[in-house]
Amino acid sequence: MDPVASSQSVRRHWPLATSILILAVVLGWLSLEIQKGTLVATDELLTAERTREMLFSGPWLVHFNFHPSFEKPPLQYWLTTLTLPRFENSSAAVRIWSLVYAALTAVALIWLVSLLHPDRSWLVPLTLAVLFSCPLFAMQATRGLLDLGLAFFTTAAILFSEFARKRPAWWLAVAACCWLGSLQKNPLPFLVWLLILAVRVTSRSERPKLKSGWLRLSLILSLVLMSAWPLLQLIKYHMPWWSVFHEEVIVWLGPTGLGAKPYFEIPIRMTINAGLCGLLALIAPFLILFWRKASASAPERELAWICLIGIALAIVSNFRHVRYVIPFIPVLCYLVAFVFFRLLQGARAVRRLTIFGLLFLLLAGLIETKIEIDHLEGKDDRNDPVNALIPALTVPKDVTDEKEIAEKLGALQGAGAQIVLVKAIKPGADLLWDSFYLFHGKLRSSVTKYTVDQIQANPPAPPLIGASVARDLPVLQRLYPHLQVELTKAQFVCWQVR
Repeated sequence: MDPVASSQSVRRHWPLATSILILAVVLGWLSLEIQKGTLVATDELLTAERTREMLFSGPWLVHFNFHPSFEKPPLQYWLTTLTLPRFENSSAAVRIWSLVYAALTAVALIWLVSLLHPDRSWLVPLTLAVLFSCPLFAMQATRGLLDLGLAFFTTAAILFSEFARKRPAWWLAVAACCWLGSLQKNPLPFLVWLLILAVRVTSRSERPKLKSGWLRLSLILSLVLMSAWPLLQLIKYHMPWWSVFHEEVIVWLGPTGLGAKPYFEIPIRMTINAGLCGLLALIAPFLILFWRKASASAPERELAWICLIGIALAIVSNFRHVRYVIPFIPVLCYLVAFVFFRLLQGARAVRRLTIFGLLFLLLAGLIETKIEIDHLEGKDDRNDPVNALIPALTVPKDVTDEKEIAEKLGALQGAGAQIVLVKAIKPGADLLWDSFYLFHGKLRSSVTKYTVDQIQANPPAPPLIGASVARDLPVLQRLYPHLQVELTKAQFVCWQVR
């Protein structure tokens, strides 16, 4: 065998081995993190409870609090039904799919980088390193939310659109990603697809390729497939027509809630929650667009435009939460890595500064990721060594007492007994939300929430089982003289009225 060819083959395998090592180490670490703590964050509990009720009610209609819920599509709930009954650790059972989606997103991104730059093999592990050092991405991999699934289908749609440059039949794969993305959370991959087409139609070289029959077929097919689930809910389960536009976002936030955050909440939060990586993710697309065409190819410019337009649309449409841009984070991390890779090819002084900046970026990102993961709601981080160094960040959230109250409610539940939670109007030292009690109590019927004023004005008839705080117990005892206290933990009380 030719020694030169053998040496080149070995050099090509090093980037691949490095990428596999990064993937294995980071996913191994995050797999340990998802097992820690108790589910208490609102959106995680919604994922968990909708899945638990789906196990009772069947897969074709999502329920919450034992009532039809049309707010979110079912794909991740379907997946979680595979793990929730089989995992002893409920936190891991709910969060495992975000970790799986993170791994799939990383693989899709590796494929995309390899496709765009087959001769720059070290760009692949560099992109992976930047991706997993981005706190906004790595932290989401440890939470039972829907966003990383959407990030995967968006990244996959971008990947297959690159294949479609030469083979238009790949537009069918883009259509499949749009369909699955709409089943995961919303049709954002379809919007990204339209942005890709809008950018390519401005290019003389790309415009003729968009006249393909495969593209027209794929667009029609994607619209048909994305309409299937909403039509099923409308026709068979009588979903209100306005729920098609994600009722939960509009109703939960309220008519003014969408615009309640600062106008530039997304870039602000990207620099806070994603640290230095988030700041560079905002800068990198502009650098690529302002570089000479020889420095950045058409695909990088296209990706830069898509990310910038996507972020701008999220800002101007009042969807100002940073989670709405998480689907763009993998591509933004690739653009950051691409900028670093180009700078590493500069003069010696530039290379040295770039290496120092890159190491600082990766180290700072991993530290911030660890801190943010350790401060998730429901994770008891009081003994974490990082908190000993930065005590101001300590946010102990021990829900053990209230979880026991929820479990006691579950033990008391029986036929005919209404389950009630009595809460104050203002948040504070009070009960957690109904999803916490439904999931951790494994309740088999709906929960009714009352404020103290509401239950005094219209007290429900016994039999009742319920939870409240000790502060409100005297009011309940006046309403129900035969009330029996079944369990008291800290300020929480579980009681029943026969």
